[in-house]
Amino acid sequence: MPEVREEKVYTALLGYKGEGRIKIGNTEVRVSLNPIDVHNIGRPDSILWVEVSLTLFGQNLKLRVPLPIEAEKNGIDDAIEDLDAFVERKRYPIEIPMVVVAEAGYDRREEPRNLPAKFMISQVPVRRLKSTK
Repeated sequence: MPEVREEKVYTALLGYKGEGRIKIGNTEVRVSLNPIDVHNIGRPDSILWVEVSLTLFGQNLKLRVPLPIEAEKNGIDDAIEDLDAFVERKRYPIEIPMVVVAEAGYDRREEPRNLPAKFMISQVPVRRLKSTK
């Protein structure tokens, strides 16, 4: 039986790194995937940043979502502790753009908020690391 190791998971994630562009309506949307290995500094073992960028009403907008990736021999039940630590530490916040259409002027502001989230956890066997489909 193949061994589940953080380094192997991260190496497999590197196969997904990159970006693509699609034209939708009046804008071009850029989607990028950027894995980072954090198993030596915290939980989870890796983060796969999913970033969607587009221009709307002349404003560059970016949505960034961290997907936690955990290498856990025994599966989901043992990974829940790592998920809880990921959420409690708030080290990798989701970044959601908001557009306000006003009578005049431009402005920007960052407003941290607590946002409800539901994690849809998918478990896969280690043999899937060899397949990128």
